[in-house]
Amino acid sequence: MNSLLLLKLFLAPMLVGLVSYIQGRWGDGIGGRLIGLPLTTGPFIFIIYIQDGAFFAARAAHGVLVGQVALIVFSWVYAVAALKMSWGRALATGTIACLATGAVLTSFEIPLYVLLPLLVFAWLLASKFWPAYVVEPKITQIPRWELPARLLVTVVLIVTLTGTASVLGPRVAGALSTYPVIISVLGAFSQRRHGPHSNVATLHGLMQSLPITIAIMTTLAVAL
Repeated sequence: MNSLLLLKLFLAPMLVGLVSYIQGRWGDGIGGRLIGLPLTTGPFIFIIYIQDGAFFAARAAHGVLVGQVALIVFSWVYAVAALKMSWGRALATGTIACLATGAVLTSFEIPLYVLLPLLVFAWLLASKFWPAYVVEPKITQIPRWELPARLLVTVVLIVTLTGTASVLGPRVAGALSTYPVIISVLGAFSQRRHGPHSNVATLHGLMQSLPITIAIMTTLAVAL
């Protein structure tokens, strides 16, 4: 088994497992903030860099930034829907909004000097109109089945995206790598067991840490 395959199979899942443990100890908001960090997109860019070179990795980082706009739309729509709908309908509504936004944005070549102001505007707008929720501090006990499920989904995502990047192109592959797989699983579980406010708190934590991911990906898109 070569070193690149080992990276695909272990790096991102290891990070996701660490976040899951921290969330179980310190709650939804902290877990959300950690999920907002580039836990899957970071390893994705690193693997692409090794696999396809610096130029391709820079284009993929640009694609990740495009995907961040769709992620912001997903988070806000999902949070609003969670307070009004069942967990399944809320997740479906957020997913449709995310995919529709991603489809529109990836159909254009958006230069970085346009993309960054768009990202900042979207983040500020979503933050300003974030739905109110009740913070209920608690320790979240994760069922035994959920952690293996999260790790498996993460492995499938990383292997699929890095394996098809040369076919999809770096921009589309990078944008797809931001699809909120982990927060979807986590949000559905939180809403089913603890109610919508727990889900909205997790999504809000994700939103609060997105500027860090945006800064990292912007640096990679420019420097590579």
